[in-house]
Amino acid sequence: MRVKFLLVIAVFAVILSSCGENKPDVKVEIRRFERELMAVKSQPEMATLLQKNENIVKSLYRTFPDDTAFVSHLYYLASHPETRKLYEQTQKEFGELEDIQKELEGAFANIKSNYPEFKEPKIVTTFTGLENDLFVSDTLIIIALESFLGPKALYRPDQPNYILKRYSKEYIVPTIIRYLSNTYNKLDPKDQSFLADMLFFGKSLEFTKEILPNTTDSLIIGYSEQELTETWEAQDLVWAHVVDKNLLYNPNPHLKEKYFGERPSVPEIGPKCPGRIGQWLGWRIIQRYRTENPKVTFQELMANDKPGDILRQSKYRGQIEKE
Repeated sequence: MRVKFLLVIAVFAVILSSCGENKPDVKVEIRRFERELMAVKSQPEMATLLQKNENIVKSLYRTFPDDTAFVSHLYYLASHPETRKLYEQTQKEFGELEDIQKELEGAFANIKSNYPEFKEPKIVTTFTGLENDLFVSDTLIIIALESFLGPKALYRPDQPNYILKRYSKEYIVPTIIRYLSNTYNKLDPKDQSFLADMLFFGKSLEFTKEILPNTTDSLIIGYSEQELTETWEAQDLVWAHVVDKNLLYNPNPHLKEKYFGERPSVPEIGPKCPGRIGQWLGWRIIQRYRTENPKVTFQELMANDKPGDILRQSKYRGQIEKE
């Protein structure tokens, strides 16, 4: 019995080892550019720092480092007593960013598991005095940390409350991953329909959930738990509205903005219907599609640029079933 028991342990250890080997090894290094920026002691020193970091300046500020007015403005921000208070609060709150670093490493490893050609972008944090929040590209990610301090911040981004709630630390990584999904989220540029946009958003949300499986849906889409519950229970009404108003193949951008854009609510459906409801509905259809088509891989789903096929094969008609 002892020999058999040891054999089981040995086999189990081999399985664990092989599973570990299949997980890509990803190491994320975060450059704390805000510390370099806020340590500057003069305007000429600021100009030198910006010239050495032209890519950051062009990417985040959409300007050039030799713009003297920009250099002067940035030095003013870096030396102003109130912005320095906000900077100090940011440093205290975020510390050494171990949690964000670990979360990004796990996310990047999951992307690489699905897409081996993925190369981790460089990660840079900075301080902008709330003038910027986030820049994401395939090669560079810049996070203005002070924008994500949350409700206890001395100062907060100038946004309405229904958007402001997403400017908190826990939203940083889900937002980054959703932006990165654009590389893999294929679409037909000729199809400008409501349905095409809806399923593009749906696939971006599903990508984020696939890469961050332990992240709550509320953080992925930016709805409260109550909004998620109420929307789930009212999805038949949402779907009925879309069908009754003949929205699916409507290409009108102003109409689409009402359902996909930032709004506190979508009164066209009801006073309690949350903004961006079309994005949620697209995600719901994608979830149904994966349930109905279990043999379709995640990569095949993301590469599918035929929204009509996805909708038909999802068999979604606003039905509510037990999760």
